[in-house]
Amino acid sequence: MMAKIDPLVLTYTEVNPKLQAIAELLQVADPPGMVRLEPDSTTGNPVPGAEARLADPAWMLGRQWQFGELTGEDAGSVVAVTVASRALPITAWAPLDDDTVSLAGVDWRPWRNGALLEELVQDVPQLAFGSGLRQRAEAGAQLVDLLSDAGEGKLAGTLASRYPLALEPDPESPEEPVPGETDEERAARLARVAARDALDPQARRLLRVLGGSVPDGKALLADVGSGQPAWLADATDTDAASAALSAWRVWLTGDADSGGAWSTERLEYRFALRFGDDENAVFARGTQFGSSEVRWSDLQWVDRARGDLPAGAPAGTPVQTSATMLATPLRYPGMPADRYWQLEDGAVDLGAIEAQPTDLARLCLAEFAMSSGDDWLNVPVDGLLGAINQITSVELTDDFGDTVAVEELADPAFTMFRVSTASGRPLPGIVLPPTASGTLVGEPVEEVLFLRDEMANMAWAIEITVQGRSGDARSRSGEPQPEADPWPEGLSPEERVYRLQSAVPAHWLPLVPISAQPGQLGLRKGALLRDGDPVLAQGVTLSPTPLTFPGEELPREGVHLRAVPVLARRADGTYVKWAAYRVRTGRGEAASKLAWDAALSVADMRPAES
Repeated sequence: MMAKIDPLVLTYTEVNPKLQAIAELLQVADPPGMVRLEPDSTTGNPVPGAEARLADPAWMLGRQWQFGELTGEDAGSVVAVTVASRALPITAWAPLDDDTVSLAGVDWRPWRNGALLEELVQDVPQLAFGSGLRQRAEAGAQLVDLLSDAGEGKLAGTLASRYPLALEPDPESPEEPVPGETDEERAARLARVAARDALDPQARRLLRVLGGSVPDGKALLADVGSGQPAWLADATDTDAASAALSAWRVWLTGDADSGGAWSTERLEYRFALRFGDDENAVFARGTQFGSSEVRWSDLQWVDRARGDLPAGAPAGTPVQTSATMLATPLRYPGMPADRYWQLEDGAVDLGAIEAQPTDLARLCLAEFAMSSGDDWLNVPVDGLLGAINQITSVELTDDFGDTVAVEELADPAFTMFRVSTASGRPLPGIVLPPTASGTLVGEPVEEVLFLRDEMANMAWAIEITVQGRSGDARSRSGEPQPEADPWPEGLSPEERVYRLQSAVPAHWLPLVPISAQPGQLGLRKGALLRDGDPVLAQGVTLSPTPLTFPGEELPREGVHLRAVPVLARRADGTYVKWAAYRVRTGRGEAASKLAWDAALSVADMRPAES
């Protein structure tokens, strides 16, 4: 008779002598909560199991032969690598205009030792020092500090009274009484002053704090720019005061050779670089660059270009170096093992990479990692910053003392990290631009949004923020909106009112389509009229006139342009500041609701007013 056994409690419902004997041997009073399994041998000796003997050694030998582990070569292992390189340092740079195709006739500027590419190329002097109260106070305080450090503290203390700090007058809303104005005109003028101060309330607060304590830097710069100021004669050490004044001008306005590469029409920086001496000169240019840092992909090699070294430029003599180092195999997590019986890192599963046929980067990574990842040596080579670094020779030395020269793998299809010509021919070597390792970017002082308006068949340049009288950015969306034209009196419900144009906010500047060249469409900055006067831009970015943008520069998604202050540190530890533009994608098309030649129904519009 078979007993019914409950596997959880090891009890039986019917008496079975054999099961009863097993239960007495187990002596299980309660069901076990956890069972631990331990490996053990039948004989009690674990040595045979640890030996991992194979029943078929011939199979193992066959697998080793199949994977090439039994193949012997009369060769040694690489133990040392000798790399000889050459660097062509940068010698000059030049801003380019929109019409420059070749580099013939370019005005080259000498490269200053230790300079950063961003501070020379990205600098926009018109943005660096405006008429804001904060900027003028900071400039005046900087000169006071420099003069005090030069031992001219008494002279520095007189500058605040010589150049008093005050708010810039606003002709649209004057604070001083206008001769002959009526009470209504006076009330309207004061209302405009109150509305202006409400847009930038920080201006008067700063004036109350800084007025009388620091000089006006803008007035100082105007006085210094016309020659030696008269107060310099009161200095105890004229040479030290003049040196402090010169250092202040450089700090305030930047280097004389910086700036000029920004193209507002193209919304990008355009510049050229020169490397090497006259015998080994290499030229590159950068266009379509509007990001924060210059990368190798922003440069283009200009072959067969010519250009003499400007006065004061470094010689550009090639720097020859040679280094010998130990041969270190390339290692990375999850790479294939060298032998068949060696297990790879299980934490990285390269076979689990999900890639579509169009994911070329992932496919290349998987191909390299799983097929030829263990065939490479890791040979670090120090490159010269601000130069074109070229590898002239690579020699491998094995453990037998034999030396073999390795030829360059010239693959025209592989141009990663290499600057090439317009036709795709790569430049020999790697370009390391003299860029900053990191920058600090402040809040935008100006923001302009370029958007297309298909319904109005035009585009708009929208000034989001501009620099206020305080020097801080203020939003233009808070300005008073244009008032609607009053309705004529005595109209019957059956009549209609003709409206020439609907109202548009003042910070929306029209970009009107024009035919710049035969077959090419451009967008030129225009101006709407308000009370017979054109509504002009208040920022620096849209101030140039005429201003025409090529049609391809404003895509359907728009362009967001920001003017920001930037601070960086050079290789020698000194600080440098400049103002630059940052370009990024916009937010889609605009809807200005601009309409022309509208016939408005009195019956439809009057109920909304009543």
